Amino acid sequence: MNLTGRAIGDPRAPIRIELYSDFQCPACKVLHDETVRPLIDDYVRTGKVYLVQHEYPLVRIHPHAREAACYACAADTIGKYRAVCDRLFQTQGQWTRDGKVDAAACAALTPAEAAKVRSIVNSKEISDVIAKEVRNAENEGIDATPTMIIVKSFRKFPIAGPVHYTVLRRFLDSLL
Repeated sequence: MNLTGRAIGDPRAPIRIELYSDFQCPACKVLHDETVRPLIDDYVRTGKVYLVQHEYPLVRIHPHAREAACYACAADTIGKYRAVCDRLFQTQGQWTRDGKVDAAACAALTPAEAAKVRSIVNSKEISDVIAKEVRNAENEGIDATPTMIIVKSFRKFPIAGPVHYTVLRRFLDSLL
């Protein structure tokens, strides 16, 4: 079971959650800190939910969001997405003010890992990943972050905003 990437858990889990998020979005930080962490512990690790995180940087209102998404996606190529994701949300207030996304993201990496991430963060490959994620979000009709699309037996349940974990837990349990 993969627990380090953008897609974590068992792909055969009965529930799939597609999470569209922006690293500079305060509501996304709340969702990450208060809901995603216990979701991973209680549902992803136990094989009930397959969680896929999508980058949806809202660049018109968050000028550093795309850069942060690029660092996270570059870190995913070396198996360090979760570490960089956690660090970006943990230090969101700082890099949002000073624009030092590189320092925030690479603080979660060894020097060798940081060098690898820096070598590809501005590549066409990473840029294409972000562009594809944005297109997918738009095709799903998503216009705000965070947005979760919960999928169970081909039925989609979109949820916008930072849903409280107890509410999400009750909903997931009703689907299981």
